[in-house]
Amino acid sequence: MTEGIRILAAGSLRHALPDIADAFREAASIPVSVSLGPAGLLRERIEAGEPFDLFASANMAHPQHLASTGLTEEAVCFTRNRLVVLARTGLGLTAENLVTVLSAPSTRIGISTPGDDPSGDYAFDMFDRLEAHHRGLGETLKARALQLVGGRHSPPGRSAAGLIAEGIVDLFLGYASNARLHAKDPAFGIVAIPPAYAPDIAYGLALRKGAAEDVVAFRDFLLSEPAERLLLRNGFESHAATGQRRQR
Repeated sequence: MTEGIRILAAGSLRHALPDIADAFREAASIPVSVSLGPAGLLRERIEAGEPFDLFASANMAHPQHLASTGLTEEAVCFTRNRLVVLARTGLGLTAENLVTVLSAPSTRIGISTPGDDPSGDYAFDMFDRLEAHHRGLGETLKARALQLVGGRHSPPGRSAAGLIAEGIVDLFLGYASNARLHAKDPAFGIVAIPPAYAPDIAYGLALRKGAAEDVVAFRDFLLSEPAERLLLRNGFESHAATGQRRQR
């Protein structure tokens, strides 16, 4: 047996993964430690030689890259998420007026940091989809959007809700699993992104090469129905979903 399973995981898993680790410990009596952070920066830490047993990323690209270099086994999808807009209630944002509100130069838009954090990459993906339907808008939004969290130089402790409450931004593009925590707060509204503009969000995991049997057992548990129920409870979606919720 290993002394403990070391997991490097995307920050958006901060509620779900501890629940899953606790359930695994209870069933298998194997300790699990979780270190959270932006997945792009975690990938860099792995490439720099940081010890780990399993990498859980908010996209497939980072674990697939590690697999291509021989640092990990093949990446697999274990859950999905959605990009939504968390906005101050007074903005009056709806799915129907989303493009109009985003287009207004006065609207302050917050996102995570592309490259360092997949959430920022998904926001840019959304902007690219907007560009395909509204020429010039996507590139304008990429230039206007404030990259306020999830970066190597981002101040610690910032949150989408905090940035909105402080008046720094009017809205923030982020994960549904995070936004759901504010669903009952009258200060905020959560708006779904129309299917034509919504990116597919698949979370990937990869085991380090030569991982012990205990680590393989945790990987298998993470792909099991009990773990999926915990992920669903925390606002994620089934990894079996096709992700094709839009018409292009």
